[in-house]
Amino acid sequence: MLDCLDYRSAARGRYLFFVAGFTFVLACYFLVREAYTVTSWSAPVPVPPPSEEHSEESTSTPLVLPPVYSAFHDAELRLPQQDWTLTEPAANEKLFFVAGHTRALGWGNAVQEHIVNAYLAYKAGRSFVFGNFTWNDDGSLYSDYDGTGKMIPSQIPYSVLLHGPIVGDRFPPGINAPLAVTKDYFDHLCPTKHDLLREEIHANLSSPNSVKEITERWVSVLQSLDEPCLQSAKSSGPIYSHHDVWGVRTSLLDVWPDLKRSPFITHFGWSPLVEYAFDMNRDLFLSTDSPEPPLSGQPFTSNRERYTQIPGLMVIHVRRGDYATHCRTLAMWSEDFVSVNAFPDMLDLFTVPPHEQWGNNTVENIEIYRKRCLPTVEEITRKVEEVRATPAAQGVRRLYIMTNGRPEYIRELKDALMAAGEWEAIYSSRDLQLTFEQKYISQAVDLLVAQRAQILLGNGFSTLTSNAVMMRIANGFRTDSTRFW
Repeated sequence: MLDCLDYRSAARGRYLFFVAGFTFVLACYFLVREAYTVTSWSAPVPVPPPSEEHSEESTSTPLVLPPVYSAFHDAELRLPQQDWTLTEPAANEKLFFVAGHTRALGWGNAVQEHIVNAYLAYKAGRSFVFGNFTWNDDGSLYSDYDGTGKMIPSQIPYSVLLHGPIVGDRFPPGINAPLAVTKDYFDHLCPTKHDLLREEIHANLSSPNSVKEITERWVSVLQSLDEPCLQSAKSSGPIYSHHDVWGVRTSLLDVWPDLKRSPFITHFGWSPLVEYAFDMNRDLFLSTDSPEPPLSGQPFTSNRERYTQIPGLMVIHVRRGDYATHCRTLAMWSEDFVSVNAFPDMLDLFTVPPHEQWGNNTVENIEIYRKRCLPTVEEITRKVEEVRATPAAQGVRRLYIMTNGRPEYIRELKDALMAAGEWEAIYSSRDLQLTFEQKYISQAVDLLVAQRAQILLGNGFSTLTSNAVMMRIANGFRTDSTRFW
């Protein structure tokens, strides 16, 4: 048994202290947001009562079912830019919602799309309308995750995960742009919307895989229309799809210089719920003598200033579970690394092997994908030691495994890693101590850690990895500190 695991029993008292403290901090967060709402206007703002689909108190569902995050949803309804006394948009108010946004995919896919959708609305001079992270929008509170019997929230408010202008907070000084509003407010102001068809707007694009050209075409259309209530047609699906954008290695290159300077990157933040989970588990990531104060006690400044590098920490992303079949599917369709993972200056780039038939591949090519997507314990250990020997990894002594692997697999992997090299501590996602609400967004905690690690060794085919890589690049982390299997 690894010595580093002994810490967890000693930390239970501190964990309970943090839980109590977090309850107080979160209550203050919602009170401050409420106070800001009242003091920003000359009169109290009527807000519609929470609907039954958002209210945990209104259902007799057993407590063992997932949370529905009512407090976060209610706080979103009280954003000060939302004047519920209005029955239609104000004279100068124009809004845009992507009704065909990603559904029933992991939130790594959803968050990267959410960022670029917000950027599009911002460039068009319209209020970005944000809904929820959506697994299922059939009106249910809970969904069976991929038929496994594991119940998950059908929808999660984005403010449970994120903080900043992308969920309706103020823009940084010097930016005069309409603030984001909720889908509920959009529906309140706009019972009738004007739908825009993706297939019509994308017709005749000279570079259909260019995010820059796609965005410019939509901006041109949105700015040419006077209708205040615009949305992409739900039937059209995402504006930025995997097929056209996220799975195409050059798609983000032309827009990246401007996107990374946008407030949705420079002032991207993790929610209080996520940051407090990091603080509760900081001994997994930081040395005991670290002088770093808790994140949740610091005022927000910017993405770069808040989420600085954690010296001495290596994070590896070891995806298991669904990837046992997913990696083979990637090979069948000759997929490339996703999003920023495929930027040309990144190390460990993937070369798609030649193939003759879409939907099928050779045994040799399937094995190439397997090694880069689902490495064995031996391959993981060898790669970790190889990367640890590089100049970028100098001083690395703690290892965190972000994984959905089973406990027995993680024990095997930890033992192999510890036997291969001397580590001060090795922990994994399974070692996180989380509250009931935090458990259902634990991947966001992993991403916060991965974003800040001195070394990230990720899975190039994963959007979970690419979200962390995007923030590392934007925040100026050295390129050779991000590696791939």
